Amino acid sequence: MVYRLQIWEYRAKDGRQITIREAKTSDANFLHAGFKDVVEEFAWLPTLSPNSNVSDWVNWIDRTRHTREVLLIALIDGEYAGHLSLQPEEWHASQHVAKLGVIVRKDCRNNGVGRSLMISGESAAIANDYTKIILSTFEDNQVARTLYSSLGYRTVGIRKRHFNMPKGLIDEVLMEKEIVEE
Repeated sequence: MVYRLQIWEYRAKDGRQITIREAKTSDANFLHAGFKDVVEEFAWLPTLSPNSNVSDWVNWIDRTRHTREVLLIALIDGEYAGHLSLQPEEWHASQHVAKLGVIVRKDCRNNGVGRSLMISGESAAIANDYTKIILSTFEDNQVARTLYSSLGYRTVGIRKRHFNMPKGLIDEVLMEKEIVEE
């Protein structure tokens, strides 16, 4: 695989410039802080402790240069707004499937950052020979579910009372999208 820095440009709902690009090692602090901030909301991720450090993010970013993993960063007018990850399934027979994770900074939500990351992520997935993307979200995350559905993701299952969060037991909604037609 040859490494190329890809860049996608979008316009935010408020008119500002959204830039999506592959993460660089110098972005590790932003990615770590963004993840930590969302974890500490105790509402959107199934972890209650941001158990990583900046060096973990540096290693992950470096690993994307030599694997099919993808780590994209979103910037609004040059400032960190969120990020997206794609990781291959662990089974040999499902290497065409990417697991998607997405983080959007709280003050950047509902402005097109998530949609921009998702569209760019699909393009990056195709470039890395994925033909299907899977993701999951909390049942009560209606904003995310609406976004995913609007982009063609379909619900394929629900794990009832799967996560024990501070707000109570939460169902996990499993979604997927075929990104290349056979």
